[in-house]
Order: sequence, then structure tokens, then C-alpha cells
Amino acid sequence: MTDINIETPHARLARRNLVLPKPGAPAYSYEAFTRHRDTLYLSGQISRAADSRILSGRVGVDAGVDEAAAAAEIAALNLLARLDQAVGLDRVRQLLKLNVWVASGVDFTDQPAVAEAASTILRDVLGDAGRHARTALPAHVLPKNALVELDAVVAVEE
Repeated sequence: MTDINIETPHARLARRNLVLPKPGAPAYSYEAFTRHRDTLYLSGQISRAADSRILSGRVGVDAGVDEAAAAAEIAALNLLARLDQAVGLDRVRQLLKLNVWVASGVDFTDQPAVAEAASTILRDVLGDAGRHARTALPAHVLPKNALVELDAVVAVEE
């Protein structure tokens, strides 16, 4: 399946009235991304809003699915911002794998519903290059008590 409309990722962002946040530097001893040839590995991006507020908690305990989906969208924008910083969104060939961790109460089992919000943003912005394999996982707690964390493996132009 190919995009009939050859629209750039930045144009798709603008059409949806979405703005990429400015990525910060890693707080610890790791790289925000690493690259080997045409494969880019993006470190985890949490649900930190542009105003630095972290959407936090656990789904099924102190947050609902809608709040968690909103957090997943924010984490996806952070992932796109990091990807843009690393190589530029126009150089993405394919989002190969997306891992979505959802801070979950013990009885919450619908992590894929939360992950779908991130997948939708990534597909909408990257077009066919945003189609991906995905794993949605529960976590008892995530860094900074974030609701959602994403990481990805991306094929990029060499």
C-alpha cells in the first residue's frame, strides 16, 4: 500500500495542528538514539507534555483509558521529535517495531487500546512508513511515574 498523496510528515503534523516538542538531553548515561547503518534505535520516550508536565499514574488505579491514550499520543509526539532530531522525519523508510509500556493496575488488561493511540499518531504523521509491528506491555511503574513509555526501531535512509 502506498500513499496516493505525497505529503511530507511535517505537512501532516501541521494539518493535524500538532507541534513536535523540543527533545531534551538524556538525564543519565545512555544515548537518546543510536544508529547502525540504516537502522535507528530510539530510547524510551515518556508521556512528558511540552510544558514539562508528566502525565502520570496507573491505568485502572488513578487514570482511565482515555487519559492513558492521551499520554500515549504525547509520548508518540516525543518519539517523533527524537526521530526528527536524529535523522529527520523525511528520511524514515519504515517504523519497524514499536514497544509501548503502559503503567497499569493489576486488573487492567487492555494495554493495546492505549497503544493504539500512539500507533495512530505515528501512522498519520509518517504515512505508510509509519506502519509497524507493535508490542503493548503492562508495567507496574514507569520512569517519573509516567503513564506511558515508547521506544522504537526504525529503518532510515543511509
